[in-house]
Formats: sequence, C-alpha cells, structure tokens
Amino acid sequence: MFLCSTLLSSNMEVPNPIAYVATKLGVRVEEVNFVFCQCTALIYSYLFRWYLNPRWVSPTSRHLAQILLGLSLACVSFGWGVFHILLGAGVAYLMILFFNPKMMQYYVLVFTILHLSWVHLYMQVRNAGVGNLDYIGPLMILTVKLSALAFSIHDGFTKDEASLTKLQKELVVRRYPRFLEFWSYIFCPQGLLVGPVCYFSSYIDFIEGKNFSRKVKDENGEEKIIFDEPSSKWAVTTKLLFTVFCCIVLVKVAPKYPIMANVSDEVLNSSFLYRFGYLLLSIEVAKSKYFTAWVWADAINNAAGLGFSGYDKNGHPTWAGITNVDIVKFQTATSLKMLIDNWNIRSAKWLKFVCYDRVPFSKRFFTFLLSAIWHGFYPGYFATFISAPLFVSASFKVRYLVRPYFLSSTQLKLFYDVITWACTYISLAYVIVPFSFLKLDLTLKYFNSVYWCLHILCLLILFTFPSKPKPGKHKPGEKTDQNGLSTPHQGDYAHTNGAPSIRDVVSDTQGTEGRKER
Repeated sequence: MFLCSTLLSSNMEVPNPIAYVATKLGVRVEEVNFVFCQCTALIYSYLFRWYLNPRWVSPTSRHLAQILLGLSLACVSFGWGVFHILLGAGVAYLMILFFNPKMMQYYVLVFTILHLSWVHLYMQVRNAGVGNLDYIGPLMILTVKLSALAFSIHDGFTKDEASLTKLQKELVVRRYPRFLEFWSYIFCPQGLLVGPVCYFSSYIDFIEGKNFSRKVKDENGEEKIIFDEPSSKWAVTTKLLFTVFCCIVLVKVAPKYPIMANVSDEVLNSSFLYRFGYLLLSIEVAKSKYFTAWVWADAINNAAGLGFSGYDKNGHPTWAGITNVDIVKFQTATSLKMLIDNWNIRSAKWLKFVCYDRVPFSKRFFTFLLSAIWHGFYPGYFATFISAPLFVSASFKVRYLVRPYFLSSTQLKLFYDVITWACTYISLAYVIVPFSFLKLDLTLKYFNSVYWCLHILCLLILFTFPSKPKPGKHKPGEKTDQNGLSTPHQGDYAHTNGAPSIRDVVSDTQGTEGRKER
C-alpha cells in the first residue's frame, strides 16, 4: 500500500505547453493546469449541450462523451493519481452491486472514508500541505458521490415512499446504476475538479433530458409532457464575470493580507481591535479562492444544462439547482445556521443526507465530526469543526430568548438583523481561522492571543441562559420556527407586517422563487 501511494503521489509529468506557460507567468504548473482544464470543460459543456442534446442524441452517446472527456481531464490533472479515483469508485461499485442493500450503504461509507483518510494522512505525513490542486479534492468529491449513491439505493430498495423524508425522496434511486451510467456519473467533467456535486438521480435526469421535461394540459384538458429548455446565457455570463472579479481579488489583494499573518509578531503586537480588524479583512479576501472555484464550476454546469431550478415569480428561468454557495445569503447571514446552510451547499446536503438525518442522537456533533474527517486530519480542521457546534448552540439560545423583543417594529427588526449579522461575521472569522493555520501550535497561539474570548462567551451563554422548551412542551398556541424556536404570533411584526431582514434589504429576496420539482 505504501509503495502504491508513493507511486500515485509522485510528481506528474505535465505537457510542455502548460509548463512553459506556468514558467512565463511565474505561477505553479498545477494552477495553469487547473485553469486549462476548467476552460476546456466550459467550452465542451456548450458543445455538449447543443450538439449532443438529449432531443436528438441517445443517453448512451452522452454518457460516452462525458466519460471520455472526464477521464482525459483526470489524467491531465492528476497523473497517476487517477488510479485512486478508479480504485475507489470500482470497489464501491462492486459493493453496491453485490452487498445486501439493507447494510451496503454503511460498507460503502466506511470504505470511502477510510480510503480518503489514508490519502489525507499520507499527504499530511509527507508534509504535502493542502491547496495543491492534486487529486485529494476530487477524491473528497468522489467520497460524497459514492456514499450518497449507496444511501440513495438503500432508501430505494428498503423503504416505501411514505417513509422517506423530503430530501430522501429527492435523492432516492430505485434501481442499480448501469455500467456507463455509473462511470459517467463519476467522471462528469463539469464537476470533476472542484464540484459542485450533482447527485445521481439529478444527473441521470440531466443526461436523459428529464430536467427540462414538464407536464402541461392541452386544449382538451389532457396532460402531456413537453421539452422546455430555457437559455442559461444570462446565468453563465454573470457567473463568469463574477469569477473574473474574484480572480482579480485573489491575485492582487489576497496576497497582501495573508491569513497566516494573524499569528505574526507584527499583528500580535498590535492592539486588540487592530488584530480583530486584520482578522476580518484577511478572512474576507481569502473567500475569493472559494468563490472563484465554485462560481466558475457553477457556470460550467449551467453551460451544459445542469442546475436548472425552475422559474421565478416573474417567469424568468433560475439556475441555482447546483449552486455550491449562495453569496448574497452567505454574506448577509444573520445566524451561524444560515451561514452554514449557504456555504458548500452540496456537501452540506450530503452531510444531512448520510449523517444528520440518520444518527439517533448528538446529530450536530457527529455531523461536524464527519465533516472534519472528510476534510482531513490537521488539528486546525478539528479546532474549527469542534468549535462550530458550540457556537451554533449558543446562537440558538440567544435567538430564542432575545429575538422576540425586536419584532414589534421595522426599525427594531432591522437593528436586530444588523447586530446579529455583525456577530455572525465576527464569529465566522474567529472560528474559521484555524482551518487555514492547520497546525496545532499556530491555532493555540492565535486563540491565546485573543484570550479564547468567544469560546468563553459561548460557554457562559450555554451554562447561564435558560434552555428552550423541548418539542411538544411549548405554551398552547405558541408557534415555533424550523429550528424549534418560539416565534410570537400576537404582534409579531415579522408575521403581521412583513418586516424585512437585512438580506431582504440588500437583495430584495422576499419573493419566493419557483422551484422545479422532481
């Protein structure tokens, strides 16, 4: 196994043109390679949509095209590392086909996590670091795809429709994937390098053109299925323009405010307020790396016809079905839950599907634990993901006790939203910084420099604030929201007068967008 990992982790041979461009630009070969592969995937996606359209091309042809380009990009991007993808997917596929569907999903989840963990640990021991644009990111995506598929098949073979949750109904698969379907799903070039993950049921609908099929009634009142494929030009164009903007920030601004400087002597010897200000700024510009990768990948998927999510209230097509980050909602989040729900959305959906909805106790803890293991074994990851449940629990208590006092007028509601937005923004920066430090000594050095202030505050809230009533023990007639938090119905401005949230003020999102259902 060690010899195999050494071979697969060795430096890949890169085509001379890419190495030449990298040398001229003064950047890493892997970065030029990534841009080349994503540009290739974007051009291919347009050609795939129009020349291999499901209206006149069979699903088999579309599957073959996806496999051929996806495998080619994998070889260019990962070199010998492509065998990790083939090995992991091949073993999981055999498990899906031959293991009992009542327990098969657990074997697949354990195998894929162990395989990913081995690679994480091996690269960590070699001090290879992270962010090297190697095959670890695609292997993380592969883990999500394979385990989600296994649980979807388990639900489809062992549960009836009535016993499924809303999310399980969305992702359920009631037959085994065919050979071409499976490998097309694995090597889908639109999400091969950085995602976002397209789950199997949605992917097959996309290949067969069912994502654009809808039922209408003719003049005689009889239902018929029509193929209605809206244009994605506006969605792709705006997302690509935003990607360019994020690239500029990433290249020109982010290097001037590195996150690692938060533990430098220059910053640590400054005032407390300056340290917090620098922390907020460095975290903000660091987001551009994720925005660039995810929004660009979203545009590539939309160009191929993936991600159509229905029509808004004005009848305009929306393309948010495979979005991995809702930037407006994320940037204007007024709670940590809202923030988490709108960051790495597709992976969060996986965590909810395979863990949160299935473990019988300590759901939040085990979900964050799985997320930490999925990311890797650097101490910084565990510092972030162990702290996160503490912060989320404290924020729930504060919301439950404080929010009702600010719902009597528009001004108070907006004031509350601004304050909670600022608290969320600061909490994010504070708890996420170890994610970049990675090492335990740097993490402890930073938290010591700010006296563990927010950790202590959260603990004080949890131990001193009264807990919310358990489900079923609310006062008669008392309403609760989706988190089980009480929401007053008499004089509740949010319900009677439509008080806007800070996100509504920024983006005018009070209208509910229409969603195309499966």
